[in-house]
Amino acid sequence: MKVKYLIAAVVLFTDHSAFADDIYPYVDQGSFTGTRTRAEVRAELERAHAEGNPVATSTPEFVEFTQVATTLSRRELGEEAARAARAAESGSGAGN
Repeated sequence: MKVKYLIAAVVLFTDHSAFADDIYPYVDQGSFTGTRTRAEVRAELERAHAEGNPVATSTPEFVEFTQVATTLSRRELGEEAARAARAAESGSGAGN
């Protein structure tokens, strides 16, 4: 019985520092003032898309899974992944 109360006390009074909304390191961006307008940023992004800039065309925050079905076998997928990994290591791109 005493052990149960001891565990409950430890749980209640320990520092709960790992929360989902905890931002570390915290950067206060409240005083940030941009130097360009939203329209200027959008125009720059459109120019980059038109030029085929890979940074502008990739969206790391949102991935569209529109073509997830494949006709490749598990072995073929493994070989493709190995080729892509070797290409990434050598710095030659996506390996297609």
